[in-house]
Amino acid sequence: MTIRDLHNPYKPDAKASTRGASGSRIQLANFGGEADAWLEPMLADFLSLAANLCNTQIGAMTQLHADIGLQHPFVSVVKGRGDTRNQWWRFPGQTGVSRTAVDFSLCEFAARRPRELTEVADLRADPRFSGSALANGNPHVRFYAAVPLVSSNGDIMGTLCVMDHQPKTLDAKQRDAFQKLGRQLESQLESRRTMQKLEQQTLTDALTGIGNRRSFDQRLREEWTRHLRNARPLSMLMVDVDYFKQYNDTYGHPAGDALLVRLARVLRSPLRASDFLARYGGDEFSLILPDTDEIGAHQVAERIKRAVAMVKWPHTDIEISLGAATVTPSEMCDFHALLQAADKAMYLRKHGRTLHNA
Repeated sequence: MTIRDLHNPYKPDAKASTRGASGSRIQLANFGGEADAWLEPMLADFLSLAANLCNTQIGAMTQLHADIGLQHPFVSVVKGRGDTRNQWWRFPGQTGVSRTAVDFSLCEFAARRPRELTEVADLRADPRFSGSALANGNPHVRFYAAVPLVSSNGDIMGTLCVMDHQPKTLDAKQRDAFQKLGRQLESQLESRRTMQKLEQQTLTDALTGIGNRRSFDQRLREEWTRHLRNARPLSMLMVDVDYFKQYNDTYGHPAGDALLVRLARVLRSPLRASDFLARYGGDEFSLILPDTDEIGAHQVAERIKRAVAMVKWPHTDIEISLGAATVTPSEMCDFHALLQAADKAMYLRKHGRTLHNA
């Protein structure tokens, strides 16, 4: 395991790898796979039931609001196949993934009609939708019906849809049952959203709005498992505000709180979507950098130092101490050792000692 003085000049090998591109992935909601594991079976049941009630080949749910407890924006179940897919507008027979512009999508049209059922007997015969991607590309949808999913505060969460490859109409009983099913799904999603918000509050630092110690411990375990499974490097930074007690004593605790809030924003600015920032305690912050070797960790630290130096802090300029530790796939240790190494590196720097490779 490597710990490094992040305050001294460092010239890495030009051939060395730096940071993985995992941060390029799109993150639509702040919920992990555990949330999906709970939701997807429930959605699969709802969508299969919708298709059966309406005697259609496809049941679908489109997510138009990110904050509904779903990690993925689209889940579809194909009648007769029983498989659940997480995807952007992907239907059977499609080799790629397509996404229609929201302003012109059928589901956006349906969502603009709260508490109403939208039914189109034949998309190709309807001039409003004859040019839609659903009607003209795979899966060549002809019939479409949807009910909007509305939260208790009026947010349009998405739509529950049924589709078929042949033109058709629903009878009165099917329309009534479909709308009732939509209201049941609304209730389930609303309950899940409430649960997720409460859970998020327990994982968020009340002052800075970033992760707290509990969420840090949880994320570290998750990233450690991913590090072992994928055999990729994992780095951690520890950041501490120098002379923070004196700052508090001189300018008052409200000023100290304001400094921490602003510093949290500064620390977050150079990070990828896959990186994780938490308030470790007091004036200490911790950063988890997946798929990042020691060179990449040093680069992140350099960006953080530059960002801190560029800020016009109230009252007086501040300085920070940074410590880093990196573990490679070939090393035999646990995540506690990684945390201790990063903390040791920060502590040694704070006390003016020379860091070393351990």
